[in-house]
Amino acid sequence: MSEVQGTVEFSVELHKFHNVDLFQRGYYQIRAGLKLPSRIPHRLAATIVEQTGDSSLSSPCVHENNVHSRIFQILYRNEEIVINESMNFRVHLLLDGERVEDALSEADFQLKLDLHFTDSEQQLRDIPAIPVISSRTLGLHFHPRRGLHHRVPVMFDYFHLSVISVTVHASLVALHQPLISFARPGKGSWLGKGSLETGPDQSSMSLENLVFGAGYCKPTSSEGSFYVPSENCMQHAYKWHKDLCLLLLNAYRGLHVYYTVIMKEIPDLPQLKLAELAVEDTLSQLCTELQMLNNPEKIAEQISKDLAWLCSHLLAL
Repeated sequence: MSEVQGTVEFSVELHKFHNVDLFQRGYYQIRAGLKLPSRIPHRLAATIVEQTGDSSLSSPCVHENNVHSRIFQILYRNEEIVINESMNFRVHLLLDGERVEDALSEADFQLKLDLHFTDSEQQLRDIPAIPVISSRTLGLHFHPRRGLHHRVPVMFDYFHLSVISVTVHASLVALHQPLISFARPGKGSWLGKGSLETGPDQSSMSLENLVFGAGYCKPTSSEGSFYVPSENCMQHAYKWHKDLCLLLLNAYRGLHVYYTVIMKEIPDLPQLKLAELAVEDTLSQLCTELQMLNNPEKIAEQISKDLAWLCSHLLAL
């Protein structure tokens, strides 16, 4: 089975914390983490946006790919605290190359928000040890074409009655040949739980084998440039290229439309002029140019260049 490395980026913003009726005065903290089922080979990296380098209690931090907000003190009922902290979660996933869009849509991304509390100033010296008192998990209904753009108030349980307002944005930003190795669930795992093992290293698979499929045999040096892949291999390459380019183009269009709408609705935002990519015309041009090539190495190289070009446009947004 050919596999593709996909990258999805989530931007999470914590806005305001509202104490509806917390029963205890003291020090509180929000911790956010992105979760995926362990059955999906993936790598996750969390970062804080506009981190100043200050490591005091008043600054957020990343611990084991979970983002910890700054510590804030609650003294009164109906007290509102402005958090205004942003974080990014970048996820690299290993996907079935024959059903990339479906695999991304079914990935079951979740955002876990934990409320931590202590009434002891002494315990603030060991922030990771501050106990959790309530948790909420948001199911993120991500679609690779539309992305995800949602703002929601998250209410913690009745015994810790408080609300944090959260905005989540997500977009597909890359599709390409696997470039890193991924840990996979062990054979004895139950429902994705258990030991992880390193399966076949997809990052070592040649680009030609990935593009032309399982039936492709790399030509010997004696065959040289006279070797022509079978019709099935050629059609596999054309379809693989078209499907991935179309998905990246639709992801770009989805993000472009969202930015355009937001700039119209909020005139105070910087009015950026965003480059447009006509999906049908661009896809047709890329496919036509590819079909003019007949050397397998040139075909694989051109597919890699096309994907990199589209990914660069997505990242530029």
